[in-house]
Amino acid sequence: MIKIVCIGKLKEKFYRGAEEAYKRRIEKFIKIEIKEVKEIKEGCDFSIFLDEKGKEMDSESFAKFLGDAILKYKNVCFFIGSWKGFEEEAKEKADFLLSLSKMTFPYQLCRIILLEQIYRAFTIMKGISYHK
Repeated sequence: MIKIVCIGKLKEKFYRGAEEAYKRRIEKFIKIEIKEVKEIKEGCDFSIFLDEKGKEMDSESFAKFLGDAILKYKNVCFFIGSWKGFEEEAKEKADFLLSLSKMTFPYQLCRIILLEQIYRAFTIMKGISYHK
């Protein structure tokens, strides 16, 4: 199972629509849950925090990384911070820090980019022609 734990809410309708579209696509491969919280209390078998100082990967490397994590752990959780990011003590509890880009994005857009990359990872793993 994949969980995406987000500090902050998606307010814009277009972000919500994109989130639902990618969630439906991903659920063809694996159960996914998206939670909006005020603070992180979530426990996971493997926690991945999105952070600008995290490791960057191309889509193929991310697909391998995610596939390996899913095989090894029951619950893989991604954590997306608010516009302020995460406190250092929270990041220290992470099993892995992941950067989506060297560029800075709004946290709402990070959520959609992450969902798209998770979907892309599954199409890579399954040999589906979505990824070019």
